[in-house]
Amino acid sequence: MASYAFPHTEVDERRRLELLQQRLDPITIRRIERLGLDPSTRCLEIGGGGGSIARYLCELVGPKGRVTATDLEPNFLEELSLANRMGILQRMVSWLRPDGWLLVEDADFGMWQGGFDPIWTAHPAAWHEAFPNGSLSQGRAMLRQIHQLGLEDVGADAELDVVQHGTPMWEFYRLSVIGMSPGLIEAGVLTADEATELVARLDSSDFLACGFAHIGAWGRRSSAAIVGSESGASSRSPQA
Repeated sequence: MASYAFPHTEVDERRRLELLQQRLDPITIRRIERLGLDPSTRCLEIGGGGGSIARYLCELVGPKGRVTATDLEPNFLEELSLANRMGILQRMVSWLRPDGWLLVEDADFGMWQGGFDPIWTAHPAAWHEAFPNGSLSQGRAMLRQIHQLGLEDVGADAELDVVQHGTPMWEFYRLSVIGMSPGLIEAGVLTADEATELVARLDSSDFLACGFAHIGAWGRRSSAAIVGSESGASSRSPQA
């Protein structure tokens, strides 16, 4: 990506990220809990955002564990957004100790794209045209990729956003659309009138549509694996 879609200097960006955190943190925590991590686990989080999951991991693993978190590290962001995604996942697996877990999470536009509201469903295509390195189907792709990493006890699940007028999720998507509109207009993939029409559609009292599917996949490195540098690694999409 040439630039991040949501500059942190925007007035409403803190509120937008708080709403996203409220939505995603319970999902991530539920997925981590099912892994059964030991109190002494060493964890690496890539895409740490505001640090809420890193703080949760610190409480989970206690003083005998260790948590390292990174967010928007340029090299990772660039490589995770391009065709080398599998190469990066393979590197992450190589960092795991035997019996260490990899948890990967990403959003998927499939249900959003497949909706029946023509104004709303036009947004993913415009986003992808403006940010061609971003994948509309990465969440679904993980369901295939996780089985190509040589992991055991592989599993996955998903939660779908249903965006209803007046709800916190509606506020998140509304702020996201408003925040991205200048970049989409500048890129020439959305006109000012189309951006206004999209926000107006969101502001309609009858708005009810699908948003992201939040997909997570996990697997455990074989106990016969060569010892690496970390015993647990997780990644949340840099796009979120």
